[in-house]
Amino acid sequence: MRFTALLLVCVSLSATAQLRAGVARESINPMEAKIPTELGGYGAREGKPAEGTLDTIYGKVLVLEYNGQKSALITIDTCSVPVGMVEESLTKAHIEGLPIARTMVCASHTHTGLEGFALDRRNIADNPNIGIFSEPMLNFVTDRLAKALIAANAALQPVTAGSDVVALPNMNHNRRGAKCVDDQLTALRLDKTDGKALAVFVNYTAHGTFVDETEMLVSSEWAGSMQRTVEDLMGGDVVCMYANGAEGDIAPTGKNAGSPYEKAWNYGREVGIAAWRLAEHIDTKPVTAFTVASKWVMLPERKSAPDFIKIAGDEYKVTQDQIDLLLKVMFPDQAPIFGFRLNDFQMMTFPGEPICEIGTAVKDALRKDGIAHPCVAALTTDHIGYILTADEYRKSGYEATASFYGDGLGRLLQEEEIALGASVAAGK
Repeated sequence: MRFTALLLVCVSLSATAQLRAGVARESINPMEAKIPTELGGYGAREGKPAEGTLDTIYGKVLVLEYNGQKSALITIDTCSVPVGMVEESLTKAHIEGLPIARTMVCASHTHTGLEGFALDRRNIADNPNIGIFSEPMLNFVTDRLAKALIAANAALQPVTAGSDVVALPNMNHNRRGAKCVDDQLTALRLDKTDGKALAVFVNYTAHGTFVDETEMLVSSEWAGSMQRTVEDLMGGDVVCMYANGAEGDIAPTGKNAGSPYEKAWNYGREVGIAAWRLAEHIDTKPVTAFTVASKWVMLPERKSAPDFIKIAGDEYKVTQDQIDLLLKVMFPDQAPIFGFRLNDFQMMTFPGEPICEIGTAVKDALRKDGIAHPCVAALTTDHIGYILTADEYRKSGYEATASFYGDGLGRLLQEEEIALGASVAAGK
């Protein structure tokens, strides 16, 4: 994989062009092929394979074409997304004119979905607590994503678009005790020419952690429940997609129920009902503003946090020698950020887990740039760990010890996101 550090690829579109879109989805559960399947999110599972399936986990693909140029937005029920998985999926799909520079792949961060490190060829640690790379898992997932990409590309049709935002108070909280909480749910709706919805994209911020490490069933957790709720209530063949927000320090506020799975189901249904109500009243219009841009940002020097061994190292059974090795081979020198504008909607993406303060700063900047409905997507097209402000990094804690580029990473990426966001908002 070779990228220039300042690669910037944009697709800006005139008001006379027409947006076409196609959507498809495929199950990405390797258990369907009897492949041992590692679940992501908890080192305490020690790499044990899943024992069964609670609900279907998906890769959902939205292919967009404007002025003859293509882009893709993919949402996937994994804990994270390695960039190599994206490259291999695109290679298998072989869609002319669709490069990785215009392909955003967003993990829901469900902790009962697939382990991202098990899908990453860079993972040579052979440590079950962080996930062991699995060629069969990777091949299964990339085959399915390629199939969905091909189907979505074949289904391109004219669409109109609209977006809106609603606050969901008391539904999430800051697990590090900081004041910052982003309670906004943003929805983007695409309609077919008959006025019926083709796809609804939802962005909301909360970890997928209702289900703990003792539960061993494959599941899309609350985010899957939310998407199923939207699809059921809207009816037809609409596909609901989801990308998590700046969830580095944001957890869901629990719902009373008998089991962790029931809590996830109830929470997802409540968020889904809110998303459906919002989407139902979105008035879609012809597309007059569309820009997709990406930039590979050179990252600071890689280093383990001072308390890594004491905190994250203990959970994941990683020695200092192992982390020193992984920093060299698994965490990149550069990583992509994306900007995606469609009329009043604009999304900026992070290749890891930014905390709320960074995400809201980017959204505030987008509003100043004239974007009515901004949002931030975490864990997109690679995973570099947690992304914190310098103050939060120095406070230590779990999130800081799972941050691998020192205390300047958050400031760097926040500035890069705001600069790219301004360019995308201006249609450049």
